[in-house]
Amino acid sequence: MRLSGFATGMDINQMVQDLMKAERMPLNKLEQRKTQTQWRIDQFREINVKLDQFRNNTFDNVMRRSTMMANKIVSSQPSLVTAAGSSSTMEGSLRLTEVKSLATAASNASTSRVGEQLSVSGKLSEQQLDAENVWTRGVVNRETITVQQSQSSISLNRELGNPESTVVRVNGVSYKVVEEGFDGELTATQVMLDRETNSLVFGQELARNARVEVVSAREDENGTDLFSMNSIETKAKDGSTVTDRFLITGDQSMNDVMQMMNRSKVGVSAFYDTGTDRVSIVRDETGIYNEGGAEMTFSGSFFREALKLDEANERTGTNAVFTINGLETHRQSNTFSVNGMAITLHETFSGRDVSLTVQRDTDKVFDTIKAFVDEYNELIDLMQGRISEEAFRDFPPLTEEERRDLTEREAELWDEKAMSGLLRNDSILRGGMDRFRVQMYSNVEGTGSEFRQLAQIGITTTSDFRNGGKLEINEDRLRAAIEQDAEGVYQLFAADGAAESEKGLARRLRDSANGMIESISRRAGGLRGRTVNQQFTLGREINNIEDRMSAFERRMQQVEQRYWSQFTAMEKAVAKANAQAETFFAQMFNGM
Repeated sequence: MRLSGFATGMDINQMVQDLMKAERMPLNKLEQRKTQTQWRIDQFREINVKLDQFRNNTFDNVMRRSTMMANKIVSSQPSLVTAAGSSSTMEGSLRLTEVKSLATAASNASTSRVGEQLSVSGKLSEQQLDAENVWTRGVVNRETITVQQSQSSISLNRELGNPESTVVRVNGVSYKVVEEGFDGELTATQVMLDRETNSLVFGQELARNARVEVVSAREDENGTDLFSMNSIETKAKDGSTVTDRFLITGDQSMNDVMQMMNRSKVGVSAFYDTGTDRVSIVRDETGIYNEGGAEMTFSGSFFREALKLDEANERTGTNAVFTINGLETHRQSNTFSVNGMAITLHETFSGRDVSLTVQRDTDKVFDTIKAFVDEYNELIDLMQGRISEEAFRDFPPLTEEERRDLTEREAELWDEKAMSGLLRNDSILRGGMDRFRVQMYSNVEGTGSEFRQLAQIGITTTSDFRNGGKLEINEDRLRAAIEQDAEGVYQLFAADGAAESEKGLARRLRDSANGMIESISRRAGGLRGRTVNQQFTLGREINNIEDRMSAFERRMQQVEQRYWSQFTAMEKAVAKANAQAETFFAQMFNGM
């Protein structure tokens, strides 16, 4: 804190502040220029994000055959049979005259009551079950670990039992546990148990954030089993056997057991019915997978004795049996594919004709093209707005001091004018729009279709030239063109010829969008890896401005020090003159 002005009575602090305010005016100009440059970067990047979205969406929509050549299937009796089509669906029709049976899933249930009004949320050890105390003779170690990085082994905090008494699941999927010294190479679904180091070694690396659940039990000193290990086997579509093991303990509830079964890889859905005191098990997959045998096999004292599940009590699943185009055939599911049609059977019937006819999905193709045109218009609207925006030179960016003197609304209105026109008549944007217009109006040659221009399918530019070449759609003409020659419409957008004239309009636009993105990135950064100021033009300009501001600040410190030195010298001179005057007056008064 400086104390001054005692000799002169002048407010030196205020005078220095006023002088420095005048001296700092060039610095304020640099700050405003930096702000304007940052605003330009933000506006350029906004356009670049739009361009990138347009480029990606163009590839995923009008350039994708599966979207532009979409088919739909019309069923004569949709309550009985429906079907869905795709671009690969063969033209023609199919006729179903009979559906003898629908595919059903195999199911099983307890052979008798498993208890008396069990509490589904209470501990199993406290329930009255026929297989009493099967699971209550010891402690089971449980541990859940979330993997922090990709790795193939993990160390555990709790002691492990042997492989037969250990269950390992990764993200809910059970792994086969083998003992240390396993002869052979571990597969992707195997895990080796190392009891000495208390660790698990997996056959393949675990992904980051994988959730590993380990449940392990041991024998007591007398060699008595401390757990109830159970398993379910089901048959897969390829004929292989899928097995999962379940370690059931007394501190679990019936709900816990049902959840474990439902989340298992064997593909079953289980529930306990309090009305009948029985457990019901149904396969997730419909159809027959084990001809003449059980689809689900249960082992373990809890499943067989407590829940009373026996494969002899299984109700076998059935296949869907139907007649299509005069041929009787069958499928394991009620939804299946024939000639690219995804057919779904809903009801059995006989003596009726259900026809499935392939038709072009005009609505889907139309919506795809309309979405492309709408997004193109939004992009043109944004760029045209920027290059034609009025610039207000009398509204530079506000300094912090100026902003403090305005209300929030006044500052907002000022900023709107200050940000306006920063990209007015920008060469990159104007050049990019010109290329877009030329490419949209040019012919597409070599497609073998009569459609060579957008106007031929009902897409033209608006009559207002100030719109920058935005497009408008004649819906009736576009729908008619799609129905007449969908392949020709698709090629108009997506053709990939060797010459520029043989490339589709969307492909040309995508190439031009790529060029604009690169040009804007070199100017304003943000994409293509340009995230550091030194990597793009406007960023280097900001760095240059900041260097100039730093140098100017150092000069201002010197100037301010000079002013203080000068005023201090003036104070000293005035103080000295005052002292001399006082001496002179004292001598005069003393002589009287």
